[in-house]
Amino acid sequence: MAPSLWQLVQSFLLIGLGAYGGGMVTIPLIQHEIVDKGHWLTFSEFSRLIAIAQMTPGPIAVNAATFVGFTQGGLAGAVVATGAVVLPGLALLVGLALFVDRLGEDGRGRAARWGVQLGVVSLILYATWNFGASVVVDRWSLALAVLSFGVLVGKEGKVHPIVVILTGGIAWSLLF
Repeated sequence: MAPSLWQLVQSFLLIGLGAYGGGMVTIPLIQHEIVDKGHWLTFSEFSRLIAIAQMTPGPIAVNAATFVGFTQGGLAGAVVATGAVVLPGLALLVGLALFVDRLGEDGRGRAARWGVQLGVVSLILYATWNFGASVVVDRWSLALAVLSFGVLVGKEGKVHPIVVILTGGIAWSLLF
């Protein structure tokens, strides 16, 4: 059963609230709300959604919200889901701009920022583990994943991720 517009707003507000760090951090949040809790997509559909959301311009959460909102609630669903996922970040940005000077550079301010960054790293690792487990299914897929990761790390950001994604897709289609 398709979610109501209010359910879309609730889920994507929660995703937006937890999306500090953006990108990969949002993947486990989206999975929890859309697959595990809402059952609006299967895990296979979710995996395809994330792959497409990563390749298209814009933040993963916004792309995913727009897609899920549209498939589940039409144009109105796309608008409310996208607005809901963006709203918490916008509010946080305005709030931080107003209070960033008060956080300061003393030990507590630095420690708080460091703690948040460590939390973000843990979410990225969790997303990588879950997503990787669904696509790295044999030694060939493991080899391609390790090789792609090696290219990105070895070239220190000099190879665009889109090149790695497209090369991986071409290589996999030629091998199989």
